[in-house]
Amino acid sequence: MTKFKVNGSASGVLWEGLKLYCIYFPKYALYMAFPVLGQLFGLFWVFGMTYLFMNNIDYLSREIPMLGSLGPMMACVMLITLPGLILWIKAFWDYLVSYGALNSMTEAAMSTGKIYDFPAHNAVITRRTFQFITLWLIFSLFTAVSSIPFLWVLGLIFFVYFVLIFQVFTFEEDVSPSGCFKRSLMLVKGNFAKTLAMMTVLFALTYYFLEKGVSVIFDALRITRLLLGMFEGFASMIPMDGVNSVLAMANSPQITPLDIADVIIQMIIGFLVVGFTLPLRSIVWTLWYKNLSDRDGVPAKISKSGRKKLDPEILKRAKDKDN
Repeated sequence: MTKFKVNGSASGVLWEGLKLYCIYFPKYALYMAFPVLGQLFGLFWVFGMTYLFMNNIDYLSREIPMLGSLGPMMACVMLITLPGLILWIKAFWDYLVSYGALNSMTEAAMSTGKIYDFPAHNAVITRRTFQFITLWLIFSLFTAVSSIPFLWVLGLIFFVYFVLIFQVFTFEEDVSPSGCFKRSLMLVKGNFAKTLAMMTVLFALTYYFLEKGVSVIFDALRITRLLLGMFEGFASMIPMDGVNSVLAMANSPQITPLDIADVIIQMIIGFLVVGFTLPLRSIVWTLWYKNLSDRDGVPAKISKSGRKKLDPEILKRAKDKDN
């Protein structure tokens, strides 16, 4: 069984988090496959079916005259895109749940050296669905307010203080959704500089360097060229005459369907990288939470031996699976 001992330094937490992520990468990647790829495939279905339908609307309206009316046409679009929308909603919900379940998986990896069945870790969060949704609503409201330009600096400061809210929610079940923010603030208080440094490293690694690396791989494997051909046709349907007229008056370069297709591809690459590295960020913040909560003197789920204990449901299901 692999044991992880983390020292109190920020660099030590980052290093151990990276090691844990690499050792259990197959498990984490498998867990994130549906939340990440499901959202992409769902959106591809929605926009792809819409593109095919609108691209053939003249032929379809001749064959089915009722499609010449706006109402039946919109109803048909909604019907053919519904499967993709349902897939996207399910994958999006699973992605939100992963913000808590990944913390439970990290605890399992540290305590037992294994990551057991995913539904048990999801259940740690979904059995408190209402509180979890409330937590996300509060966090979304905070993010929306922080996006106002003159509040960016203040928002960044509080974002550092609130970075452990999902760890608090996972490991301290008696804390309310709003209390998760207060608890995270109290844990980070006095460790702001270290937390900010860790956040900066994680942001640079997962939002920049890895994204650039994957872009190079896509170019080398000619995946980018293939995707450009696919998305250029879709981008040609976007009306850009008004925007290009303004750009022409400002003597700026015109926006072409190829430019739009390239932006879409970069967004896809960024989403893939950020999605599949979510476990790395969750691992690091779980280790940091454990470190700070031990210092704080109020560690979560402590047994008589002084070690954190896993959720009983996870242990029960793991035992059944081993048998």
